[in-house]
Amino acid sequence: MEEIMASLKRKNFLVDEQALKRAKRILNAKTESDAVRQAISLVAFRKAVMRGYDRAAGKLRAFGAS
Repeated sequence: MEEIMASLKRKNFLVDEQALKRAKRILNAKTESDAVRQAISLVAFRKAVMRGYDRAAGKLRAFGAS
């Protein structure tokens, strides 16, 4: 837990309360903070997956290509 806490940064932002409640329920998060962290991680993961699809389709250079 200390490793995770060391990488966290406190933020203060406005968020749609209904969207947050929905995300919390969908992600089965125990806290609102956990729901936000999971959602952000999913966005980053989705980006990586989409880049992989683009590479496979020949839209981007392959891994390690110069």
